[in-house]
Amino acid sequence: MKKLLAFSSIVFLITQNAFLNAAEPPKVPAEIVRKAYIYEVVRHLYRWYLDETDVENATAKPTLLVKIFALEMKLDPGDKSEYAEMIIPVFKVSIKLKKSDYRIDELGIDVKSKGFKVVNVSRVPNDYDVPDFASAVEIDINEMKDYLFRMRNSAEFPSEEIIERIRKSIRAQMTEEIMAKIPASVKATAKTEGQFVHLSPLSPVVNEVVIFWENGRMLYRCVSDGDIMDQTLWEGVPLSLRIYDIYNQMVVSLDETAGDNSFLTRAQIGRALYNCVVLGKRLGIAPRSDAEEGRESVKPSARKLEK
Repeated sequence: MKKLLAFSSIVFLITQNAFLNAAEPPKVPAEIVRKAYIYEVVRHLYRWYLDETDVENATAKPTLLVKIFALEMKLDPGDKSEYAEMIIPVFKVSIKLKKSDYRIDELGIDVKSKGFKVVNVSRVPNDYDVPDFASAVEIDINEMKDYLFRMRNSAEFPSEEIIERIRKSIRAQMTEEIMAKIPASVKATAKTEGQFVHLSPLSPVVNEVVIFWENGRMLYRCVSDGDIMDQTLWEGVPLSLRIYDIYNQMVVSLDETAGDNSFLTRAQIGRALYNCVVLGKRLGIAPRSDAEEGRESVKPSARKLEK
């Protein structure tokens, strides 16, 4: 149901078996083979996924090879969304891309993203099957390296109006259920003095915001199917956050909890903290009132708490 997709906290995974058997391969949209777009995708990987070995392997060659192809997907009637996949062999990474374009009739809202956005990043083997019709783009590695270095501390944030909506949404979710998982001193402070959170910078190729709750040691993750800065979506669809208790939901390897996606690796948490605390914006959250605490017991929350 598209109502659930507008502000879903679950990454939308696209799999190879969702292809249609088209007579001709779909045409690759021009916007995703442009160098400027590829630069931004790699910058997103640089901040959230790549490690030292990835960078060393890439800089050992004069160019960075990128393979891109459109995906033909089975869509609901009226859904005009477009999909594509980007493969960067030297990183052994697959990036799934989506350009949303559909309507939520129940809410009277058009969900559209401004261009293709990254919806999933995954590691792939060396022999990953890339279609012969994929477009190949080669980027000068020195130019790319200079760009990443120059932009490594660049940070853009939502408008003040959107930040205020984020602030209120987080404040509403500092509930007794959440507070029960943190030290009593933090809970007391939250009720009397408020709390602090750190908001990660925005990316032009991702509709996602990650927030670190400083006092509670928790991560909030919001992924939108539409433009996350679209006021219309915020007015019509409640913000749904996925919450990670990073003190108790940390593992070194996801193999430790195979089949359970409620955990984060220590490396993932480290990257999130760097983006939120070092590069991010610190926000104060006012205390919840007694009236709000009372409504909590009778009004369902939009939160999704991972246990």
